[in-house]
Amino acid sequence: MIYKISYNNEVALEFNRNRGRALLESASPTIALDTVRGLFEMTREVSVQELGDNRFQVDFKVALDYRLPLLRSIEKTIRLLSDPSLFQQARYIDRYVVASIARETGKPDWIPVDNLKAEISALRKAAVVEREVDSIADFVDWDICIHNYIELNSKEGFHSRVVRKPEATPDPDDSMIDLG
Repeated sequence: MIYKISYNNEVALEFNRNRGRALLESASPTIALDTVRGLFEMTREVSVQELGDNRFQVDFKVALDYRLPLLRSIEKTIRLLSDPSLFQQARYIDRYVVASIARETGKPDWIPVDNLKAEISALRKAAVVEREVDSIADFVDWDICIHNYIELNSKEGFHSRVVRKPEATPDPDDSMIDLG
């Protein structure tokens, strides 16, 4: 879903998944970038493109550590909702998280829904009605964190739960210094 946010009719921010775009007027690319970072500072992989007539387009990805408590909540939801019966009994927002991830990745494939797009839309509305989420506008943060979770867990070596192998203990004979 694409979210559009306007600031004083001067800057228009758009978010789609965990990518953002800002359209604004500015004297230079540096000032345009500073303006965008002043409005939304959690950016990475930023690029500035001049559109002409002192208009700039700033494209960026949202930082992977954006709203960490929300990201941890998504991780917990994914761990807890592991079968169709738990999915049906879960809160609407938790079902929305699992359904959104399933729509993007195809996993889990056990979701008991025929039309996933319609189900996601219905879950969004139900989460707002049940006051699990304050307003539809709050789904910007949820969708950004969901797509950050997907990005973290789809890259080789970048999993949200990192388990490292223990390091080999050094041989005590190698570290002994002969003082004598």
